Amino acid sequence: MKRDILDAKLFDSRITQENIGRKERFLGYFLGPVSVVFLNSVLNNYLNVYYTDVVQLGNVWNGWFLTAFPIVVKILDALTFLLMGVIVDRFYSRQGIARPWILFSAPLLAVSFILLFFFPSGNRGLMLLWIFISYNLFYSVAYTAYNTCHTLLVPLSTRNQEQRGRLSVLTNMQGMMSGMLVAVMFPTFVIPAIGIERRNWIMLMACLAAAMFPCVLLEYFYTRERVTEESRSGERWAADVAEIPETAVRNKTMKEQFGLCLKSRRWKVLMIYLVLSHLSGLLASFGTFYYCNWVLGSYNDGYTQALFYAVGNAPLGLGLFLCRPICRKLGRQNAMAGGFLLAAAGTAVCFLNPGNLVVVLIGQAVKSVGLIPSTFMVSAMLGDALDDVEAVTGIRCDGFSSSVYNIVFTITTGLAMCILNLGLTQLGYAAPSAAKIPVQNDAIQNFFIFCTVGLQTFLYPVIAAVLFMDKGRKKSE
Repeated sequence: MKRDILDAKLFDSRITQENIGRKERFLGYFLGPVSVVFLNSVLNNYLNVYYTDVVQLGNVWNGWFLTAFPIVVKILDALTFLLMGVIVDRFYSRQGIARPWILFSAPLLAVSFILLFFFPSGNRGLMLLWIFISYNLFYSVAYTAYNTCHTLLVPLSTRNQEQRGRLSVLTNMQGMMSGMLVAVMFPTFVIPAIGIERRNWIMLMACLAAAMFPCVLLEYFYTRERVTEESRSGERWAADVAEIPETAVRNKTMKEQFGLCLKSRRWKVLMIYLVLSHLSGLLASFGTFYYCNWVLGSYNDGYTQALFYAVGNAPLGLGLFLCRPICRKLGRQNAMAGGFLLAAAGTAVCFLNPGNLVVVLIGQAVKSVGLIPSTFMVSAMLGDALDDVEAVTGIRCDGFSSSVYNIVFTITTGLAMCILNLGLTQLGYAAPSAAKIPVQNDAIQNFFIFCTVGLQTFLYPVIAAVLFMDKGRKKSE
C-alpha cells in the first residue's frame, strides 16, 4: 500500500489528546485487541485438542507429525518475526511505524483463522499440506504482522511512566480475562455442546473470526504513537527518506541492533525472564485440558476445568486494583520476584497432591496471588527495556526488540507443544471417540501432571533469581 493512501485523513487516529484518556484506554487498548487475545487463547487451549481428538491426527506418521509440526512451523514463524521487525523499523508513514500494520492484518487474521479449522479430510496428504499452509498463513503472516506492532503500541504510546503503567495493567488484563472466559465458558458450555463434531467446530470458529474483525479496527483508530511522533518531529515524511539522520535505526543491521540491545542489562534480563516464564506457562496451558480431563476430573464433565481456572485464578482479578500499589510499595522487581516464589509454593501444593480437586484449587489460588505483579507488568517491562536501550546507546531498537519479544513467545510455544505432543504420542495417549471414553495409563497421567504444575514448581524460583539480577538499577515504577 502506498504511503499517500495512508496520508488520507480517513486513516488518521481518532485520538488527538496529548495525554492518554479514557476513550483511548478502553477502545484502543482494551476492547480493540481483546478479540485477538481471545482468539489466540482459543487456539492455545483447543487447536491441539482439535487435532488430537476431533480430526484424529495423533497417529499420523506414528505420532511424529504432531511432534515435529509445532517446532517446524514456529521456527518459520520466528524468521518472519525478524523480517517484520526490520519492516517496522524501516517503515515511515503519517500513521506511525506500528499502527498501519494493525489495519493491514485485520482481514487476513479473520480469513486465516477460519482456514485453520476448515480443511479437506478425504485426502490425508492434501489435508496435512492444508494444515501446514493455513497455520503459517495465520501465525507466520497475519498474526506476526499484527502482534509485532500490537506489542509496540504501549511502549510507543507515551514516555510517561505512570500512563504507560496503567496501559500495561489494562492490556495484560485482556489476557487474564480472555483466558478465564475461554477456560470457564468452553469446558462448561461450548465443548460439551459441540463435542467432537467437526462441523460444529468450524461454525463456531467462523463466528469468532467475524466478531474479531471490527474490534481490530477499533485498536487501529483509537491508538496513537506519541513516542514515534516525538522522535520524528524533525524528520521529513516525504517518499525520499535519505535525509533522515544516519544514526537512525534504519541504517543498522539486525546484528548491530542485537549488539546495541545487549548493552542494556534491563533488556537482557527481560528476555531471559520471557523465555523461562513463557515456556513454563505455555506448557501448563497446553496441558491443562488433558490434566483436568484425565487426572483431576473426568472427560468433558463440564466443571473440573472451569473450577480449575475460575477458582484457582480468581485472585488475578484483584490484580487490576492491587498490582500498582504492590509494585510502588515493594518495587517492581521485588514484587515480581517475590511473587514467583509464592507461586512456586502454590504449584508445589498441587504437585504433591495432583488428584485432589480441593487441594489443587487452593494451590492454584496461591499461585495466582503470586503472579499478580508479573501478569500485569510485562508490557511496562518492555517499555522500560526499550527506553534503557535508547538511554545506553542513543538509538531505539523498537521493531527489532518487538520481534525478539515475539520470537521468544513463538519458539517457546512450539517447544511446549512439541514436548506435549511427544508425550502424547510416545506414552500411549488414547484419544476419545463418540462410542468410547478410554482410560489413560499411569505414565501419560504423570506426564500431564508434570506439564501443568510440575515444571512451574521448579522454574518459578529460577525466574525469581533472574528478576533479582536487575535490582542494581534504579527503577521507574
